[in-house]
Amino acid sequence: MEIKHKKFKAFILAGGKSTRMGFDKALIKHHEGGNWLTHKIKILNTLNLETFVMTNHNSHSKEVDKINNVGFISDAKPFDGPLTCIEQIFSSFKKTTKNILIIPIDMPNLNTKLIYSLIQSWEKNQNSAVISHDGIFVQPLFGIYPINEENHFKLKKKLSSGKKNFLGWVDQIPHKYFYANNGDLININSKREFLNMNNGT
Repeated sequence: MEIKHKKFKAFILAGGKSTRMGFDKALIKHHEGGNWLTHKIKILNTLNLETFVMTNHNSHSKEVDKINNVGFISDAKPFDGPLTCIEQIFSSFKKTTKNILIIPIDMPNLNTKLIYSLIQSWEKNQNSAVISHDGIFVQPLFGIYPINEENHFKLKKKLSSGKKNFLGWVDQIPHKYFYANNGDLININSKREFLNMNNGT
């Protein structure tokens, strides 16, 4: 399964504080080998997608395998939230790509097949963002977003107003949902959630 798609680039968001977890989520060992960061790099490489890791942590640079042609981006505004990260990506890449695939570090069950299915959903209407949904909650940090003037304007306007709610921006731009199982889109933010996942609860 391989995609040679020149219309978008993939970005792994790995720069959070992991405050509720108590340790760096990106470096947690993954059950399929490596850690949560290297596992995501591996599945994106399987799809032959141009990939970047966006982070505040210098330790993550050691995990980026240069052989796999993975870029490393430092947050311009550390720990200012994912919406600020998206604006930095929009501003930096608007001349070189039309769309961005966003992958959060704290979804350990993401896999190549799921990402491929998301991309297929997006290909049916490439003018709209496609955002994952587990049937209960929207999961906007796993999605594809077009870089265009309208989306960027609304993004900058949202940030300039002091509001950094990601879904607040998503609600203002054309989008559709990609539905997947809750287990596939499980989001682990705290030590309790991590322990519950390992215990199968």
